[in-house]
Amino acid sequence: MDKDHPAASPTVLLHMLAGCWVSQALYVCAKLGIADLVKEEPIACSTLAEATQTHAGALYRVLRALASVGVFCEAGDRRFHTTPLASYLRTDTPGSLRAFAIMLGEAEHWRAWEGVLHSVRTGESAFKRVFGSPHFAYFEAHPEAAKVFDAAMTSRSAQENEAILCTYDFSAARSVVEIGGGQGTLLEDVLRNHPAAQGVLFDLPHVVASSRARVWSAGLETRCKFAEGDFFAEVPAGGDLYVMKKVIHDWDDERALQILTNCRKAMAHSGRLLLIEPVVPQGNAASFSKLLDLLMLVWTSGGRERTKAEHEDLLTASGFRLRRLMATPSGVDLLEAVPV
Repeated sequence: MDKDHPAASPTVLLHMLAGCWVSQALYVCAKLGIADLVKEEPIACSTLAEATQTHAGALYRVLRALASVGVFCEAGDRRFHTTPLASYLRTDTPGSLRAFAIMLGEAEHWRAWEGVLHSVRTGESAFKRVFGSPHFAYFEAHPEAAKVFDAAMTSRSAQENEAILCTYDFSAARSVVEIGGGQGTLLEDVLRNHPAAQGVLFDLPHVVASSRARVWSAGLETRCKFAEGDFFAEVPAGGDLYVMKKVIHDWDDERALQILTNCRKAMAHSGRLLLIEPVVPQGNAASFSKLLDLLMLVWTSGGRERTKAEHEDLLTASGFRLRRLMATPSGVDLLEAVPV
């Protein structure tokens, strides 16, 4: 049997096919906050149903299904207690995936997959076909959906940022410019860990408006500036380290190249560029980046996860040289590039 492939069993494939059911069950528990209520000691499903204003019989069926895959554990008499996997649905767990699970169950994610066959046939965004606009424009026009998306991205960032800081040495940077920095969690962590550094968070006006108060509340108002603009036109000049986390993967090669070229124009010859992306490995090895690449196909207009060689081609075409590739334990990789 090929070590890179699972046993050829219809049961294995059946469980794969039912993966969307598991995802929706996780969404229900995340949305209701079930994991915050279930502790080490078994608790009756009827008590959980009362606390969450749900139907006890229906909730039991959801929890029983999740217990069968290691999320929660049934102790008998319809009582459940927590498990290590369930802890990552808790609100207060470091690296919690609760917000991410909620996003994956909301209509903006779930309905977009209705158009996956359209994406495969045409290469076009299913999200745009279903909702009538690209996903970034949609979130700008729908603030409640944007809050769900932002919370999901922020929840994923906590674990990733810790791994990034442990892997990459930011100590030499005096001016860190984060392009497309979103809520600014990475830049905030960099500045907190390196008191001599100054930061600039650059993003679209509505994104900057929502991130400014959060970053300043961390006590960084004197060390972090904010710049509004469009990275397809230009980016702020003067930084010695430019950072982009999961930005390039949102765009096709042409637009990714434009962003990188603008970074090169803004950067001194002594500057550095740090791309933080899930790099797709070669071969048949399991990798979350290969699954995430399907989401990029469905959601974005040309976005994709790329291999090392594909990243290197973009960097070379925009005037950079890839100096090193560093893996982190969080699922993202670090590509450090310098101007040619």
